[in-house]
Amino acid sequence: MSNLKLIQNWYASKCDGEWEHEYGLTLETVDNPGWLIKIDGESGKKPIKINVDRDDEDWFFINATENELKGSCGAENLEELLEYVVKWLMD
Repeated sequence: MSNLKLIQNWYASKCDGEWEHEYGLTLETVDNPGWLIKIDGESGKKPIKINVDRDDEDWFFINATENELKGSCGAENLEELLEYVVKWLMD
């Protein structure tokens, strides 16, 4: 299953009429250029911190606590970033 489909399934499983009014997922572009993802509304997740900087266009980082994740990446690293996001969500 693709990472996008897994994230869609995760989101759908959280929506209960209340959760989605306070928590969720945001995916947006940044001017580096690149991507930014934020997820909140989780609990008990394994904290992670990853920083990969191959060059000015090939990079990503993630900082996740037990409750939220923030990640950013270069314009062509979104799939790589989403792999780590899915791992964090599914652990």
